[in-house]
Amino acid sequence: MTITPESLQRQWDSIKYRDGGFLQVDIKHPLEWHIGFQSISQKTLLLVSDIEIGDVISSKSMAVSRRRRESDNRWTLSFELLRDEQESVFAILCSDIVAHSQSASNKKEALALVISRYKQWSRLLESQKSGLMDEHSRKGLIGELIFLSNRLDTSDSALTTVHGWIGADGADQDFAYADGWIEVKSVGASATSVTISSLEQLGCNDYGDLVIMRIDKTAPEKNGSFSLNDIVRQICDQLSGDSDALDIFRSKLAAYGYIDLQAYSEQKYFCSGTQCYSVNETFPRMTKKTVPPQIISLHYELNLPSLQDWQKE
Repeated sequence: MTITPESLQRQWDSIKYRDGGFLQVDIKHPLEWHIGFQSISQKTLLLVSDIEIGDVISSKSMAVSRRRRESDNRWTLSFELLRDEQESVFAILCSDIVAHSQSASNKKEALALVISRYKQWSRLLESQKSGLMDEHSRKGLIGELIFLSNRLDTSDSALTTVHGWIGADGADQDFAYADGWIEVKSVGASATSVTISSLEQLGCNDYGDLVIMRIDKTAPEKNGSFSLNDIVRQICDQLSGDSDALDIFRSKLAAYGYIDLQAYSEQKYFCSGTQCYSVNETFPRMTKKTVPPQIISLHYELNLPSLQDWQKE
């Protein structure tokens, strides 16, 4: 049986007794899985293991508890949803944790994968309640990843290139290298403007580039189409020869709010073009130096056709 969020939700809906009632999940897996309710409204995912389970720390979103059953001396580990506003993503979380550990060769390896995936989800739910990136964030990430992939193709140092992706760490610009900084913006193919979201975004003293990525949703069969997961895997392949760079890349993805969910494989995108503009002393921009000190934040739009004088070949 293939486990999906929908199949888990149907099983939860079929449980009549919602105060400790559980059903075993019908799936081939090194571990034994059950879903149910610890209380009338708290959905719970439970695994049963023959090997001892170490301590796992609960998060703000999920209560995690382990115990050893007196009846058969087997260990259980339960994940209980705490935040009602995250109920819609809990079935996705549970099916992902089960599926992520399904290919393990033994119970010990499966248990390690379960705990590792739970920790990833905990960090993700702390940063975004839905657990899934919205469409704007997905397209923004795709644009940055396309730029990163292209940069890796021409770079002598994968590690330096990945380190330069500073936007994933919360910096004002997306990339910073010895030859300048880069801000990447993802817009649709027909867009004539781009939004600059802060005074700092184009406010560096050094010269940099504003890169416009033309990215739209598309049909899966379109030649050249790709998903978010596709571009992530492409970069992982590019970094396969540098384990340090690959580890840092994965860490930055997690900080961005990404984990490799099936949902990110379903929607396909197409990049129809790229434009690059030189942000120098004459480029039309608003910064802390150019606005009155009483203005502490703002966002504004740039008209793209009017920027031809700054467009690079």
